[in-house]
Amino acid sequence: MSLQKKATIIASMCALSLACIKFIVGLMSGSVAVLSSAIDSLMDFAISAFNFLALKKSTQRANENYNFGFSKIEALMGLLEGGFIVCVGIFIFYESILKIYYKKEIIDLNSSIFVMIFAIIITFFLILFLNYVAKKTKSLIIESDALHYRSDFLTNICTLIALILIYFTDLYIIDAIFGIVISLYTAFSAFKIIKKALSFLMDQALPKEQVDQICTLISKHPEIISYHELKTRRTPNCNYLSVHLVFCPIISLLNAHRISDEIENNVRLMFKDEKWDMQIHLDPYDDQEQERQRQ
Repeated sequence: MSLQKKATIIASMCALSLACIKFIVGLMSGSVAVLSSAIDSLMDFAISAFNFLALKKSTQRANENYNFGFSKIEALMGLLEGGFIVCVGIFIFYESILKIYYKKEIIDLNSSIFVMIFAIIITFFLILFLNYVAKKTKSLIIESDALHYRSDFLTNICTLIALILIYFTDLYIIDAIFGIVISLYTAFSAFKIIKKALSFLMDQALPKEQVDQICTLISKHPEIISYHELKTRRTPNCNYLSVHLVFCPIISLLNAHRISDEIENNVRLMFKDEKWDMQIHLDPYDDQEQERQRQ
């Protein structure tokens, strides 16, 4: 089993365990804040479990119906999870406003405080693990999950601080104020992951610096007269490159093919931490004008 899949399973189990504990304590103490946190943890479990299924599907090989594979499923899940985080932020904001309006109180603060401390400890170590996996695998799904649980971590901390302040001051409005602040942070933190997921789904080109380095590699070969139709795009686990290389008409096919293979190998060596899928077309003359006319 891949490291990404293991990470989603561990995240799912942690979220389910926290949800069960929070539900029990929330019902016993009458704490709306803890019950809301339990619902959030239950949603976390559902998202992490769905992420596991998405990762399993995205790693399947290409077939006759999907020639480029299923890697964009990962970007789609990142987009959906970003939208989910925004919805959670709106929900927390709504609940906080209700607390201010109805002046809700908590029956048993002690158990609520203890369960939030426990949740913070578990979530902290889970975030460290997910960040490690995200950096090692460069998985957008794991990165989204890490962002999601980081928002939960901050939410749990603020809920704990609010509960402690309420314990000493009896000012229950503090809980609502903290909730509003966290809801705004949670919603805006999701925009980064949504933007990144959209760039994958919209086939955004590779960064200009990376493309310039590839152009420099191509230009180093004196046998290449010119090149055109250089196109790039990326998915969460692969970069795609296509280009037309123009050679002298009398060059042998064997030599032209050797040069194109050398360019592919150099690109892979220059960006050895990334997976590449390259299509290089060999031209005996510059046919880009004909290409424009056909388009």
